[in-house]
Amino acid sequence: MDRDDYISALDHEGDLFTAAIDAAGPDAPLPTCPEWTIRDLVHHQGEVHRWAETVVRGAIAKPSAIPDDFLGELPADADLTRWFQVGLIRLRTTLANADPDLECFTFLADAPPAATFWARRQTFETGIHRADAESALGQPTPFAAALAADGIDELLTGFLPRKNSALRSDHPRTLQVVATDAPGAWHVTISADQPVTLRGTYDADCTVTAPASDVLLALWNRGCLDPSAVDGDRSVVGLFGDRVQIRWA
Repeated sequence: MDRDDYISALDHEGDLFTAAIDAAGPDAPLPTCPEWTIRDLVHHQGEVHRWAETVVRGAIAKPSAIPDDFLGELPADADLTRWFQVGLIRLRTTLANADPDLECFTFLADAPPAATFWARRQTFETGIHRADAESALGQPTPFAAALAADGIDELLTGFLPRKNSALRSDHPRTLQVVATDAPGAWHVTISADQPVTLRGTYDADCTVTAPASDVLLALWNRGCLDPSAVDGDRSVVGLFGDRVQIRWA
């Protein structure tokens, strides 16, 4: 996928997010984020959009250089939707207009160029939180298969191998992930060291085989896999779910 593909996906996820927050209302609780309401979710997502837009527009090299006033005032409930949309429009415009050779802060290994990195990251940031917003109404809308497979790749090859990953095991264990409706297979080794992810199919203690959207939502703790999708040592999936808790702060 290229930058334009991600921006189109970001627009789509933003539309779904907007529809969900309007339908649910600001006080609606979120089953996927029990400590939050829709109001909290919109504040968070609007903050992330404005933060990322500031980084890209200013070609900011490190988070400590981001101005303290980048966020502005949080909106009243009546203005939640408009405030979210303004931030999203600014973000997608800045991403679309960014120099292909832009150099700015990024934070994942094996990442694409900075402008594409941020288009990709904000697509999945918005998409996963769109699923949170939709959880207030029922089941989330599935991701498109190719997009979901790319999101799995970002999580398993980008987020997971970071040094601060909490995914550890005193006894090495392996997890194989296979998407059934899009190209993609990943093999994760979990040990006392930081996790190692290889693209491809290898022997594993536990294998997850399911549609890419189901896998993506489950790996982000936004959904449960059908029991038939898991073969082998199911405790490996439980370990992943318990330890991989990626937070904004």
